[in-house]
Amino acid sequence: MRFFAKVSRAAFLVSGVVSAWSPSASALDLDWHGQFRGETHTLFGYANAAQSALAPTGYSIPSNGESPASFQNLFLRLRPKAIVNDNITIHSDIWLGAPDTGIFGANGRTSRVNQSRANQAALSAQTLFAEFASDFGTVRVGRVPLHYGLGLVWNSNPNGWDRLPSNGDAVSMVTKLGSFKFMPAFVKYQHSNTAGTGSVGNAGNSDYVLSLSYTNDDEQMDAGIMFMRRIAGQNANVTNPFSLGGVSTSGFAYNLWDIYGKKKLGILTLKAEIPVISGTYAGNPYSTVAGALQAEADLGDHWKLKLNAGSANGQGNGPQTSLGTFYFHPDYRPALILFNYNLRNITQNAGTNGSPFDAGVTNARFLALSADLTAGKFTHVFKGMYAMADQAADGVNQFFNTFTGAYEAAGGSAQSTDLGFEVDYQLGYQWDESIRFGADFGLFMPGKFFEYAGNSAVANVNRAIFASSLNMMVRF
Repeated sequence: MRFFAKVSRAAFLVSGVVSAWSPSASALDLDWHGQFRGETHTLFGYANAAQSALAPTGYSIPSNGESPASFQNLFLRLRPKAIVNDNITIHSDIWLGAPDTGIFGANGRTSRVNQSRANQAALSAQTLFAEFASDFGTVRVGRVPLHYGLGLVWNSNPNGWDRLPSNGDAVSMVTKLGSFKFMPAFVKYQHSNTAGTGSVGNAGNSDYVLSLSYTNDDEQMDAGIMFMRRIAGQNANVTNPFSLGGVSTSGFAYNLWDIYGKKKLGILTLKAEIPVISGTYAGNPYSTVAGALQAEADLGDHWKLKLNAGSANGQGNGPQTSLGTFYFHPDYRPALILFNYNLRNITQNAGTNGSPFDAGVTNARFLALSADLTAGKFTHVFKGMYAMADQAADGVNQFFNTFTGAYEAAGGSAQSTDLGFEVDYQLGYQWDESIRFGADFGLFMPGKFFEYAGNSAVANVNRAIFASSLNMMVRF
């Protein structure tokens, strides 16, 4: 009953806001959409520390006393849209719960992603903006969803199983000139940092954006380039990775060029995104590059073959005077376990202070191959993925720990670059146009990379990790 009472309060709140916006609210066309999601997750063998009491140095994942780890999530989003007139529309995305926390009854989270959201709140407006149609283009003002290309930097997919969708308080305008679209924008993030572009820690930062895109339906191609100037001040509480432990002392100012392209060639569809960064971070030079390629072959009504390859630079052994690491947005998930579950968050706090799904691609090269089969209402996805690290500890100098986003003291032998191999299977059943049931299974064989325990004399003991997830989504 409490759950449905919250839904009623949310509807009343939105209706009241709409009424306040317009003296003739009865004339408004209010369109409601949304989704309800429920899921349960179970992980076997997630701990790899040689001793349960071992401090989590290096890539150690000590057990939290529970085996297997199990957690669940309930999430409801309401997306009312008020059409004021032919030129003005007000959009919103009201959340009950948090899709990235993964624990019943807990809504606090600390995740490295571009967004402005109300932490520790059971009811929050994750997007809330007005859209104006003018002679010069479409203007958006408010808290807007952000997405570009494949989603390496900005990722916001409200129709899918998103966890950490990008949003920010922004003013933007989209102008269409034939096949071209031009968009200038200013975006402010109040309580976040920039996982999708290499930063770690919490920061309030600003983006100054110019983007140009081209669409040609006859040639079946899309292309775009986005320029972003990203700035955070000296008091922005940005983690400084150059000091041991990552003391928060400084800000950043850098440029990001993000190139995107899509082309259809018969049965084959190719997509690619390449972000390039240059500037300064914590008073040191910052230069890095990343990329992802997706290829899909449509083999008829039932089968599709897919390839997904990507690269995110890591950080070299220290002490360093420049930053070169890159973080994909954590909602870009090429595999169920390795680039999805944050195992350190699960074992340390069961997700109460950190998201168990905040594990974006970083310091990695990966190749994933999958086969999708559609048979009536059922879909089957068979996937295999192998990954290697870009950088590894040499056992002598300080090494950059991607778990903590900071340098740590090294010791012992050199670290392997083998991240491991994973096989996944996904089963989906579309009950009707609104309800979908799913079951995901994954088996990850960690590589020797995760045996490295930093300056500890005891190496980690790798174990195969098995994960399963049962889920249900209702769209309306």
